[in-house]
Amino acid sequence: MAIDYWKLTQDFEAGDAVQRFAPGLGGISLSPFTGTVTAVHRGLGVVDVQWPYGNERMFPDDIVRVNPQIVHYLPPTLDQSSMTFDIQKAREKWAATSRLWRTTELPAGFHVDLARLWTRGASEVSAYDDLWHKYASLGAPDEALRDEVSKFYLVAGNLTELRIQQHATKTATYWVSQNRQYRVTTEEIGVMKPACPKCGKQMRKTTYQMTKGMRERLFACPKCLFLIKREHLLGPDGQPVGW
Repeated sequence: MAIDYWKLTQDFEAGDAVQRFAPGLGGISLSPFTGTVTAVHRGLGVVDVQWPYGNERMFPDDIVRVNPQIVHYLPPTLDQSSMTFDIQKAREKWAATSRLWRTTELPAGFHVDLARLWTRGASEVSAYDDLWHKYASLGAPDEALRDEVSKFYLVAGNLTELRIQQHATKTATYWVSQNRQYRVTTEEIGVMKPACPKCGKQMRKTTYQMTKGMRERLFACPKCLFLIKREHLLGPDGQPVGW
């Protein structure tokens, strides 16, 4: 089933706060940092996002829109809205407002490098190793390095779980990962039919005859004709529903 990127871009506007999905980590791990949408190119089906480490052109199914207030729980050095031309004043502000992150114990570029490594799919161990080789020689305490990397990856996992819980009470099937999987609600488990993510209408089982005799098992919306492969449906616990 082809992805209609043009339609997906309709969910984004310039200025939106977004998180990205982790490459190579199952597609449902969310970044423990945010970016800001700087432009939406609906004709191309892509959006431009300013991340702490630079601007990137992305497909809309690689990001998810979030409440910008989430930055209060993330490393303050990755909050682009708090940056000023006076780094010392910014760091004093971070020290006064943050108790979770060890911002003042580590060099200014530490968290940006950590975010970049996470984006590339680095494991927690390899990220710590790379950062230790770069920042230990600059006087960064090993305890702070290890603790900050561990918390960063822990927050990434927690944010994913929080988003799943946030949507657990939704009244329609919703998209949850890069490979076009959809997580159904508890109510939908009971009737063994998902509600259409687009219009909310209860979907119906159907089979599509493909070339060379192959058959594709689908759920189809009778109202807007939205299609979902049955094997792409996950239950609230993340396991395939097997309908």
